[in-house]
Amino acid sequence: GWLLFGGSMVVVFVLGLCVSALMERRAELASVFNNRKTVIEGIEARNEVFKSDFPREYQTWTETAKTDFQSEFNGNVAVDVLEQRPEMVVLWAGYAFSKDYSTPRGHMHAIEDITATLRTGAPATATDGPQPSTCWTCKSPDVPRMMEAIGVDAFYNNKWGALGDEIVNPIGCADCHEPENMNLHISRPALIEAFERQGKDITKATPQEMRSLVCAQCHVEYYFKGDGKYLTFPWDKGFTVEDMDAYYDEAGFYDYIHKLSRTPILKAQHPDFEIAQMGIHGQRGVSCADCHMPYKSEGGVKFSDHHIQSPLAMIDRTCQTCHRESEETLRNNVYERQRKANE
Repeated sequence: GWLLFGGSMVVVFVLGLCVSALMERRAELASVFNNRKTVIEGIEARNEVFKSDFPREYQTWTETAKTDFQSEFNGNVAVDVLEQRPEMVVLWAGYAFSKDYSTPRGHMHAIEDITATLRTGAPATATDGPQPSTCWTCKSPDVPRMMEAIGVDAFYNNKWGALGDEIVNPIGCADCHEPENMNLHISRPALIEAFERQGKDITKATPQEMRSLVCAQCHVEYYFKGDGKYLTFPWDKGFTVEDMDAYYDEAGFYDYIHKLSRTPILKAQHPDFEIAQMGIHGQRGVSCADCHMPYKSEGGVKFSDHHIQSPLAMIDRTCQTCHRESEETLRNNVYERQRKANE
């Protein structure tokens, strides 16, 4: 009886500590939001405006500018893939990727990299660039601002160079957060529309689901539909390769006609969200942010690390929160799968 009583007291004590920590955390959050130095209304595309109220998140976000991590297959350094694999120039003949294809860098480089790439084909200030303004969609919080100003259809149905003076802030705060209360939100219409066509209401998503859905606004397979170049996700039949292939077949869509073989070609973009959702982590409810934006503690405050990068750069805070193997073992587990995929 005494053992049962003692055990119960320990459980009650631990629960009390948990509740106390939760209340303290809520008090911290309430203090932050009740004493914000900057009042923000509407869409605020300037990331630096958020710095005074959210210094930790802002500081870690600026670290996406770093180019100091390299894994076996990728990193945050821009690598010229066409130099590594010149056969891709022939494979993509007639498509913009045959001109330039580099591995991606961090979010802070988004504007710089899309402006510099040969794929856009013209300076940001030109009005006759060959690519549509739809190409800007995932590069800046200025995009939802411009969509609100001129309308979604008008935004897509334009030249890429025509909006170069307006799209200037790299991927940041307002892309994923409502500026007034910092709740996660969807700032791009394509994702909402894709789920609506599946009969799903994205507004009913849980907070954990939102930690992936904000990423799914951009890290997906997509195409530009019709003469208006309307950004569309081909998910009507499902997320698998076969589902999307059937969708494209029914729509009669292809990305380009190959210059040499004259074959209609579909080029997959980057179906990261789809692959993650079908994988074991997605099936277990692990979000994108759990692995790419793990929690971090600083000065007794717990917050999401906004240095969005490869989980392999911080295995102790990503993989090892669930897996008990060593860093070396976990890293090699990833490399083994990547090697098979690469082969």
